[in-house]
Amino acid sequence: MKTKQFFALALACVCAVAVGCSKGPKKPADLPALNPTTVTVVYDDGTPVDGATVILLPADGGNSKWNLAGVTDAQGKLVLKTNGNWDGAPAGSYKASVTKEVVVEAAEANADGSRDVESYTRYVDQKFNSTETSGLTAEIKDGGNQIELKVGEKTNEALESL
Repeated sequence: MKTKQFFALALACVCAVAVGCSKGPKKPADLPALNPTTVTVVYDDGTPVDGATVILLPADGGNSKWNLAGVTDAQGKLVLKTNGNWDGAPAGSYKASVTKEVVVEAAEANADGSRDVESYTRYVDQKFNSTETSGLTAEIKDGGNQIELKVGEKTNEALESL
């Protein structure tokens, strides 16, 4: 009897490990080859922009089912991900947008559980929020890529309304 319990427990552990160690979502069959791509976002003076959201869209204006995005670290760097799951990006020409806005909510919640916004600050000029107005481009080639995006002078624009 103890042998059966041992094997049942061992089987349960193996199943738990297999499920817990899965490597995330399965890659779609039509996912193109992805090329390792590191993006660095800096202000014109070379200061890294931490916490910036970068989005790339096809330069030809066509729709892509592959979302290319990431958020920069303290050094202004990010590893570009496709659909948020896989490191790298398909080769091609892209337009880029960069956004860094910080919202600070009130410490105490309202009666309905919501929180008032105490401040809303933009740290990258608003023109960089759109791939149509940013003027930022990226060319991703087969193999490894290092891309630098410059976003003008640092802004510290406190916004009064959302």
